[in-house]
Amino acid sequence: MREHPLLPLTPEPAGDDASLEDFRISQPLEILTLLGRMVEQAEIVALVAADGVSCLSAIAGVDRGRRLLWLFGTPGDARLEHLLASPWMVAVGYLDHVKIQFRVQNLQWLPGDAGSRLACLLPLELYRFQRRSYFRVRPVMRPAPVVRARAPEAGGPVELEVIDISMTGVGLLLPPGSPPFPVGTPLPRATLALGPATRLAVDLKVMHVTPRRAPEQGHHMGCTLDGLDEDGMQVLQHFISQVQLRQGAS
Repeated sequence: MREHPLLPLTPEPAGDDASLEDFRISQPLEILTLLGRMVEQAEIVALVAADGVSCLSAIAGVDRGRRLLWLFGTPGDARLEHLLASPWMVAVGYLDHVKIQFRVQNLQWLPGDAGSRLACLLPLELYRFQRRSYFRVRPVMRPAPVVRARAPEAGGPVELEVIDISMTGVGLLLPPGSPPFPVGTPLPRATLALGPATRLAVDLKVMHVTPRRAPEQGHHMGCTLDGLDEDGMQVLQHFISQVQLRQGAS
């Protein structure tokens, strides 16, 4: 989604090192989860055209089969009719006090069971304007969460402590003397153990291996995190929220 001069994509608040990539979400399950929560909580969204004309609405439903978002709207509304003719618009709303913004494509009336209904294409990406440090957490509980995977090149199983984690990535502690994990190495069908009774099947890919401040502390191995189903996404979101709450109370 390209930035429009009248509708700037600006973090709220902007961090000193904030960039759009810190806030962009493109994983389909995470997009569906966020939009589904907006439906459940009946969050208001503003549909805003490139010329500044806007109309308040809300997401009525997420149609995964047809890849559509159903929206509330009133036929004949002058502002909505203006938006329907606009070549470019965005939706802006809030979820848990965090700004959500995405491009609205192919907004139109479609036939439904009880007359015409307003719909647009399901977004392929959206922006969740939240400081990265807020949703990437460092678990401090003991025992620490771990990832169990198989070392590259037909190595044996390894268990690595989780240093930090977000919905899309995980940082792992690679102790001194551990087998090397080249950048780009896939770690499919790994197990993310968040607690004694909470285990998630995930697919990881090594993105960087960085020495820690003291050489004897090993390396920080950053990996992308993928492969969660919707239930797994919700479990991970709940875990991150609980860590945030504990850190906020400390």
